[in-house]
Amino acid sequence: MNHRGGREDGKADQGFILVATLWILAALAVLAAYINAVAEANVAQAIGIKRAIDEDLAVRSTEATLLYLLATNRMNHRGLLLEAEQRFAELSPDDLPPVGDGEFWMSGAVYQGLNGVYFAAQDEYGLVSINQPEAPPFAALLRWFGVGLADRSRLVGRIADYVDADHELTLGGAERLAYQRAGGMPPANWIMATPVEMKRVLGIDQLLAVPQQRTLMPLLTSRPLAGYNFNTMPLEVAGATLEVDRKAAKAIVDQRLQAPIWRSLQLRELTGSAVDIPEDQILRLPSSFVRLMLWRPGQGGRWLVGVEMTPYGETTPWRRDYQYWEPYAGQNPEEPPRLATALL
Repeated sequence: MNHRGGREDGKADQGFILVATLWILAALAVLAAYINAVAEANVAQAIGIKRAIDEDLAVRSTEATLLYLLATNRMNHRGLLLEAEQRFAELSPDDLPPVGDGEFWMSGAVYQGLNGVYFAAQDEYGLVSINQPEAPPFAALLRWFGVGLADRSRLVGRIADYVDADHELTLGGAERLAYQRAGGMPPANWIMATPVEMKRVLGIDQLLAVPQQRTLMPLLTSRPLAGYNFNTMPLEVAGATLEVDRKAAKAIVDQRLQAPIWRSLQLRELTGSAVDIPEDQILRLPSSFVRLMLWRPGQGGRWLVGVEMTPYGETTPWRRDYQYWEPYAGQNPEEPPRLATALL
């Protein structure tokens, strides 16, 4: 009797051990599944981080290569001459070769850089200064995009009051008291660092629709301009500055592909309109102020980097003055007119 009871107790012990073993195995399986899931999530996160780093590295590498090319090559009227053989002699504009081994236009033309990065460059003397709102080109650009006379006058006054150093009210403008009444930050009473700062101007959304702001922003610069460069102007800026239609402005864009535009007589012949711009203010070559634009298709925006080339500087051959991110409608640019991949 005792012997049988002992056997039954042994079977019970074995059953308990078996159940416990199964529970342990089940727990280990759950643990293994959890560890596997965590590992897969970590791997996916690591892959995502690496991809983001690689994409940012491609953008920064493209930027660095462009800066090197700008610092080590010469300019013709369209932009940068890329020559396989570096030259160090100083040449006058008349002695520059019409083309190099390659060219990098500084009028916003789109090129392909490293690892799927697109880039463009814009000579900022081909744009309109946001910090000189009372100069004729600014109001002319607003008129080009359909801003009415009353809104143009108010916008010019508001920006003038925002950037000037005094607190005197400009006609149609707004100073500190108006900003306080609207519950906003007071005007900077200093020049804007970038065109994006225009969003802080009182009533900007009522004077300019958001689509108009996005269209205008790339055509504006914070640089104080000392001349007009029709060789690097976007078509809209050329048309607005000369107060001509799109067809006449396109004639300027087409002509500069063949030869530099730097005399008022050329502008009159191309547009058929009188040109009220002093000859000494019409520039032939790009300035030292360059805006670089870099983006990857599908990201919905692009980096804008403003640099000043300082070849005779004591520290570096260029200086980065600003950088910001802006929404960009052209996430899928057309094939660039010239692929710069081989040059980069």
